[in-house]
Amino acid sequence: MTASTSTSNTPLVYCSPKRRASCELVPTGSEHAPKQRIVPVSYGTSVFFNRALSTSAGPRSQETLPIGTQEASPSSPSAGSTDTSLTAATAEQPRAMVIQLTDQEAEICEILDQVAKNYEAKEGKKVELRIAGGWVRDKLLGLSCHDLDVGLDTMMGYEFAVRVNEYMESLGKKKRTIAKIATNPEKSKHLETATMMVLGMPLDFVNLRSEVYDDSSRIPSEIMFGTPKEDAERRDITINALFYNIHTHKVEDHTGMGLKDLQDGIIRTPLEAYETFWQDPLRVLRCIRFASRFQFTIAEDAKKAILDSRIKEVLKTKISKERIGSELDKMIDDGAGRSTAIRLLQELGLYDVVFAPPEVNTVAKGTTAVKGSICEVQDAFKLVWIMEWILKIHPSLAGEDEDGTFSQPERDVGQESLLRQTQGTPMTSHLYPIVTSEPVPGIPYIAPMEEPFPERLAKRTMILSSMLYPYREMTATVNKKTVPAGSWILRYGLKGRNVDIDIVTKVMESIKAVQETVASISLDIPQDQELLRKERVEMGMLIRDIGFITVIGKKWRCALLIGLGVELIEKFDLLKQGILDDETKVKISKYNAFLSKAEAYQIDHCFSWKYIVDGKEVTQLLKVKPGPKVTGYLQKIMQWQLQHPHSSKEECQEWIREHPEQFK
Repeated sequence: MTASTSTSNTPLVYCSPKRRASCELVPTGSEHAPKQRIVPVSYGTSVFFNRALSTSAGPRSQETLPIGTQEASPSSPSAGSTDTSLTAATAEQPRAMVIQLTDQEAEICEILDQVAKNYEAKEGKKVELRIAGGWVRDKLLGLSCHDLDVGLDTMMGYEFAVRVNEYMESLGKKKRTIAKIATNPEKSKHLETATMMVLGMPLDFVNLRSEVYDDSSRIPSEIMFGTPKEDAERRDITINALFYNIHTHKVEDHTGMGLKDLQDGIIRTPLEAYETFWQDPLRVLRCIRFASRFQFTIAEDAKKAILDSRIKEVLKTKISKERIGSELDKMIDDGAGRSTAIRLLQELGLYDVVFAPPEVNTVAKGTTAVKGSICEVQDAFKLVWIMEWILKIHPSLAGEDEDGTFSQPERDVGQESLLRQTQGTPMTSHLYPIVTSEPVPGIPYIAPMEEPFPERLAKRTMILSSMLYPYREMTATVNKKTVPAGSWILRYGLKGRNVDIDIVTKVMESIKAVQETVASISLDIPQDQELLRKERVEMGMLIRDIGFITVIGKKWRCALLIGLGVELIEKFDLLKQGILDDETKVKISKYNAFLSKAEAYQIDHCFSWKYIVDGKEVTQLLKVKPGPKVTGYLQKIMQWQLQHPHSSKEECQEWIREHPEQFK
């Protein structure tokens, strides 16, 4: 990679939007450089999120905090890149940016710096430490980061972690456990990593490395200590290849493109994209995740490499299901980027790689048959987009789910228009208890809302169900049992958690019943008592059917909202334009009516109700033997309970004795 020095005096300006201040450029090359000053004028903006880049974080950020900036200089992009007008620091002499640390981060850096100095004084050897990757990127974007990856240039991570522990003990601190994670080249795990807690923050220690590959293999034939430049170039994307030097307190951009790509919103590989993805195919999914999270653009050479069938094949066959599932989890947790992620997976031909369909005798050896076929993959993107809108109906959910410092990415005009039309309206006033416990002022409720279940699990359930919706008509036979394809994919294809598998499976199975029941109820509470009891039974039995498994419980509402989302897929083109037609409004109002009536009828917790007369008592009253039929008898009793919410056990027993024909 070559680079030339620019004569431009225009710095890349990063500043805090809170105080609308710009940061004055000062020299940072000297160890005794003067403190930076804040000039309170209008702030500069970046194409990233159409806002200024900020470092506001932690206790040291109560006021606007500066980042030292650097003058830009032109540089040639790496092989395969498409942007020929990049500007960045020279790779040979990377100019530095200074990041403002929180008190905790500053103390950790001081400890690590002192351990390195002690090592040099005792052993006569020098080790240089750099914080790598996501922490540097996020600090420059004004986001919080809760773990540190520390790269060492001349020492293995575990050896240095041991010395950190010894130093902490000398300070009277508690000795911490060090976890050593070995390499596994077959699964693209090329680094030995040592992990430990320091001052309450998890730290990973790894050595900077250089790799040598044979043309015939994606596994490196030789791994050795590398320079910062060599280590940066073997990373997944340029914005993750930035370093923060703990000793000089400067940001280093050894690819010469990371800072510029961060500012311009580009996802680019440091080296030629095909080579980068061949070495570790999981980087394909990481590109998609960061592009969707930050609403960045994937460089054309990276797109071309992702579309290559050879890259797809090694991603499918050489990367563990757990690692693919882990990347998917992060996409799901990335808030407003979820629909972009599923769209990119579809456009780049990766949907059936990530969500690999069931196959006979593959990852699940007991799979003996597969029936049905995958439906329109585009429906997954549409449904995820619709669910994101529904999740945002409550104002407090309009921002990022995971991190309060995260600003909303690229504006979705369609969703914004829909939110203006639906937030706080009677049409949607009872949709919000699905995802929040905070009341909305000024909205009347038919009944007090319940304590909600955890927001993250609710959102996760709805997004996972949406992503797997195209598999709704496919099943697999595993150990002589028929299971939905979505359940098979979660269990065997993604190695998902049991709670996800159970909830998503039930939600998907319930869609048709949900839609039919919602369609059958009236918008208002019936005045006729017979109709009211009938409606109460239909709604209550549906809620119990969805929530009969303990782990699902309160999550029955997820199935309701997925049912609504599926009904709105046919309206997607209008919704994307921010248009709510009359038919859509009626559909939304019906689902809102179900939610509000569930509270009004006091059946929103009926999934946990006990039978007022148990199975043993039923057999005695009916004078029948225990057996499978008792389950049906208990269902009849639950229907009676729903019809007679204030009746006693004795009254139910009397009804059973007087109406034995109900149990034939």
